Amino acid sequence: MKKFFSATIVAMMAITATAQTKSDTLTVCTSPEMHCANCEKKIKQNIRFVKGTKKIETSVPNQTVTIVYDGTKGKYEDYAAAFKKIGYDIKKAEPKKETEKKK
Repeated sequence: MKKFFSATIVAMMAITATAQTKSDTLTVCTSPEMHCANCEKKIKQNIRFVKGTKKIETSVPNQTVTIVYDGTKGKYEDYAAAFKKIGYDIKKAEPKKETEKKK
């Protein structure tokens, strides 16, 4: 019985450790700017292959690409190189400031 509980605890710890991978978020602007659905499609189809990429969201109206990735597997330089291969340069987007509420 003691071996069963020990094995169960070890298995639970292993599952918990793998489930807690840290996700980082990177929001970038592209140059040249995205202007259509084909630009979005090109970015999504190619950037998803960068190691650690979990999710990609594009916004033509805001001219941003938001990437959720595993920070232990990928980094900004990896994404910059991947964008360069498909003809884009990137820079980190400035976070939007909330407008102050009027009193």
